[in-house]
Formats: sequence, structure tokens, C-alpha cells
Amino acid sequence: MIHENPFISAFIRIPEWTWKNRLRHFLATSRWVPNFIQDFSPIKGYEKFRNLHEGDIVIDAGAFPGDYALFAAKKVGSRGHIYALEPSPANRKLLERNIQKSGLENITILPKGLWDRSTTLTIQEQGLAAQVKTAESDDLIDVVPLDLLVKELQLEQLDVLKMDIEGAELQALAGAEKTLKHFKPYTCVASYHIVNGETTAGRVEKLLKQAGLQVRTDYPKHLTTYACEKSLF
Repeated sequence: MIHENPFISAFIRIPEWTWKNRLRHFLATSRWVPNFIQDFSPIKGYEKFRNLHEGDIVIDAGAFPGDYALFAAKKVGSRGHIYALEPSPANRKLLERNIQKSGLENITILPKGLWDRSTTLTIQEQGLAAQVKTAESDDLIDVVPLDLLVKELQLEQLDVLKMDIEGAELQALAGAEKTLKHFKPYTCVASYHIVNGETTAGRVEKLLKQAGLQVRTDYPKHLTTYACEKSLF
């Protein structure tokens, strides 16, 4: 996502030092931070219609650099759990470092991406983001459908599904139909990514509606498509 705001652009260019996530959390939640600044925070956006609850089970797809995973882990507590998916090896090293330094024990890192089938793809490192490619690139990654992953993890509960996966959300949601229909999680999909000349928001809405969920696209500073079983909108 290209940010025209110079402050956001400057923040993005800061290296991913450990304190940066703490600053992200402060900017998203502190009552001392004005709303016009908080409104740029994806973390605040993911909770726009439902706050995380103690005991929630969360899948965080596209977890780098752990900002949402760490935030969520503190809120769901010891009875909850976060499954943090990050297929990029370089990004995952930073994610592992941040989680280790946090001391939190309710986060499981999964070295996978989401897709509509199980396969191996290539990935091209792009600074803060990692975008799946089917042409030759830097690294090979494993991708799986969410339906299969949930089965492998033997999940009996899924309360929140968050995705920020650089345009791969369309394939990921196509591989998540059974999971969405069965668990009906509160779902937040970053849908500002441009695929074939347009944001993925409209196509994400269609896929989520096909799973029988109520759907809304909102939060224009970090365009997100939300879905839930009963309307929270």
C-alpha cells in the first residue's frame, strides 16, 4: 500500500527493531494519541467491529512483524491462542525474534502461506511485504488451504481470522470455504491490494458472502473487508 502521508511513509522506513511493535501498539490504543493518528493503524482497524476476547482462538495470516499477533496474544490471555502464519523466511526470523523477546507463550508460528490448494510457490521479498509469485523468485514457500490447516491443527474453535497477505487473499479465501461456514469467525481481510488493476475488496466480499457471512468493507486508511455471522455493522 502506498502512503501519501509523510509520517506514515517515514514510519514504514524505520527498520523493524523490537521497540517498533511497542510503538505500533501505543499509537493504536493509547488514549493520549489523537484519533486522526490512530486511524492509520491496522491494529485499531482489525478491532473496528469486534474486540478480541479472553480465550479467543485466532489465526493471523501474514503475521510479519508480529504486531497484531503480539497485540492479540496479550488480549486473549493464557486460555486463548494465536496461530501466526508467515511464509517468508526473512520475515519469519524477525517474527520469531519479536515473539521470543516478548516472553509470550500463547503464539505458535507456522511457516506457511494460505492458498486454494497445497503446493509450493516462489516468493519475492519486497521490504516489509512478501508477495507470492508463480514466476522464478528468491525463495520457495509452502502454501496450504485454510480448510486443510484447520484440520491438521485439530481446531475445535476459531473466533478470529485476520489476513494481510499481499493480494493472495482471493486464493486463500477460496481455500477457506469449509472453515468459514463451520466456525463463522469474525474475519478481517486487508483488501486494499491491487490485483488486475483494482482492489481485491469487491471480490473478497463476494467470497465471504458465499460462506454465508455478513460482510462490510470499511476503514479506508487501511482498507479492510470484515465478515461475521451476525451483523455487527
